[in-house]
Amino acid sequence: MEDPIRNRVEESGLVQLDLSQILAARTLKGLDVAPQLWQGLAIRESDFRAWVSGLNPADYSGADVAVHCSKEAIVPEWAWMLVASALESEAASVHACDPEGLSAAVLMRIAEELDLGEFEGKRVVVKGCGLKSGPGPAMRIVERLQPVVKALMFGEPCSTVPVYKSR
Repeated sequence: MEDPIRNRVEESGLVQLDLSQILAARTLKGLDVAPQLWQGLAIRESDFRAWVSGLNPADYSGADVAVHCSKEAIVPEWAWMLVASALESEAASVHACDPEGLSAAVLMRIAEELDLGEFEGKRVVVKGCGLKSGPGPAMRIVERLQPVVKALMFGEPCSTVPVYKSR
């Protein structure tokens, strides 16, 4: 009788942190303030407040939102704050970034919110191949996990790049 097929990856005790899977489960949306520019140059408070009050926060329910201005313009800090305040009750998170940078911003937030107890003393593989989020989130994950894990690797369980191993 033949031996049954064994899943050696599962038997290895590796804990997988799949960044692509985490990101795929999120809804990413952009919100451009450029259409609200007065003469295409600046924000006028009264007009902008009226626009913000007309936003439907439910349209962003559970979403991670990139608030940005697609034109070169003067956008004061309070304008970003007003939009964040309007979306805060419904959005999962609000970021001041271009939509292209939203994945990185969300992964940075995820890195900050990781439950480190889940990884304590474990051998962890961070899966993130194919992500176009830049090095920032991966570096933050190292900063957060390295003090608590036994080993930290990047890649797939069958082919990893060792990053850290406790002594």
